[in-house]
Amino acid sequence: MTEKRKRQKPGDKHYVNNREFTLALDKYGRECRAAIERGEERPVMSNYLGDCVIRMARRLASTPRFYGYSYKDEMIQNGILGAMKYMYRFDGDRFDNGFAYVTQILFSHMIQTIKAEKKKYETNLKMIQNLEATHLDDEEFGEMANDHARSIADQKLKEMAAAKSTEKQKGGFQLRTGFTKESREAYDKGTPLERDDK
Repeated sequence: MTEKRKRQKPGDKHYVNNREFTLALDKYGRECRAAIERGEERPVMSNYLGDCVIRMARRLASTPRFYGYSYKDEMIQNGILGAMKYMYRFDGDRFDNGFAYVTQILFSHMIQTIKAEKKKYETNLKMIQNLEATHLDDEEFGEMANDHARSIADQKLKEMAAAKSTEKQKGGFQLRTGFTKESREAYDKGTPLERDDK
């Protein structure tokens, strides 16, 4: 019997305090924007921010929507790289949830990794499908192996094409937020971060 997951507490392995994280992210974003305006390189990110991003990426990859992928490590790595690339753009004057900002970056990069891996898989299947020459000594066995490999590749490619057509009918991958148009427009105006130093 599986144990029901309880609410996370400060000592938990994947815990990130949203308030502290958002304040640190806002401070880092302001420092980066100031350095860019002066024409300097962006400052180095604090260990706290880096540790939080790693925890968030691992936690997101362990959710059921990413269950069963054999390339989970690549998904986590690409998500972390994407977060490091775009975290400096967080603006505390507009938004007050750094956790959601970084989670969305991680999520989108993990989805990009899945799409890239599926494309590689499809390319490999097409190569098998088009394979004509064998390197085996026994011609009869080699021809039988080629036919079998082609039939499997044909079947998988048909399944992938059917899945793509149903995705197009549904409108492709969409993140369901549940927000109405009015609430999204209100969100675009932002919710400023309340800083401790004011």
